[in-house]
Amino acid sequence: MAAHEVKIRIMKTVSEGTKEIILNRVRKKNIEEKFLQNSALALMHGDVCEMIYASDLAQKTSSVEVFEIPGSCPQHMTCLGILGDVSAVEAAVQRIRKELENSL
Repeated sequence: MAAHEVKIRIMKTVSEGTKEIILNRVRKKNIEEKFLQNSALALMHGDVCEMIYASDLAQKTSSVEVFEIPGSCPQHMTCLGILGDVSAVEAAVQRIRKELENSL
């Protein structure tokens, strides 16, 4: 079985407009407060299995807040957000990339 492509983007700071877009989509409680406490955000897009696995890895690697950014179809996880300070987000993403590479 071929692995699906996972897209990852890291923002070391998040603009107010981007925060507004995310806050309008996310159903997680206290996410606005978490944005005030943390500057960096990684966005990941892939299939549901990979996003759940990535969420688990991120939370086990560093002190980050992980949340789903849903799309219009409830059967698909559109995007995963990983929020934290810059070093924590970068560490989480580095581990996810390493683990996904090793699973190919």
